[in-house]
Amino acid sequence: MFNLLEEVLTGILIGFLSGMFGLGGSSIATPLLRTIIGVKPTFALATPLPVVIPSAVSASLVYHKRGLINFNVAKVTIIFGFPFVLIGAILTRLVSGKFLMLSTAVFVFTVGLSFLFRKDVFKTEAEGKVNRFVLISLSGLIGLISGFLANGGGVMLVPFYVKALKMDIKSAFATSLFVIPFFAIPGTVVHFLLGHIDLKLLLVLVLTSIPFANFGAKLAVRLKNETLEIAYGIFLVVFSIFFFVREV
Repeated sequence: MFNLLEEVLTGILIGFLSGMFGLGGSSIATPLLRTIIGVKPTFALATPLPVVIPSAVSASLVYHKRGLINFNVAKVTIIFGFPFVLIGAILTRLVSGKFLMLSTAVFVFTVGLSFLFRKDVFKTEAEGKVNRFVLISLSGLIGLISGFLANGGGVMLVPFYVKALKMDIKSAFATSLFVIPFFAIPGTVVHFLLGHIDLKLLLVLVLTSIPFANFGAKLAVRLKNETLEIAYGIFLVVFSIFFFVREV
């Protein structure tokens, strides 16, 4: 009973934070599963991945109603990121579970810092002309890391869209959420075949995360860009430090 309660609580947190910050997979769920429930590294890494599919779809519908999704950018990201997701997921067979957990912590910490110390952090810039070479090459790199860390890609896509493409933070969150399912599905298939997914835990997480992803997205669209960016950075930095220390 206590384990089930922990799993339900974790699912609620995953859904809410995924919807609010456009995050999924290893950036949120993996550290939570290891910290709250204590599941083994490979299950903590891959079991949350399929959860972000319905959560991201639910949250992206909220953003779509407000016209915040950049479909042109999303299309290119998906086309060039998809094959690299498969490659990254296959590469997890070559490393230890501890290495995957520490890599997750370091990665999330780096992304959090990038938002806290970004120049003109409160300035919303108009979207300019997209550099297709940058978009294509980084989409492939993000796809590779997404597959390796069993991540939907949101934790990388959001700063990429904001920094490299000069997108508004809310549009970046929205576009990220739209792309996440297209990265998560191939990653899920590979990790399932590798035996990295706990189906019982997955069912609990799916049932609890979807409604709270929608709630998180609704709250996000009501907040100022400044508030979102600072909350995003602080959360990632603090939680990643805690998670790294726990895993060492």
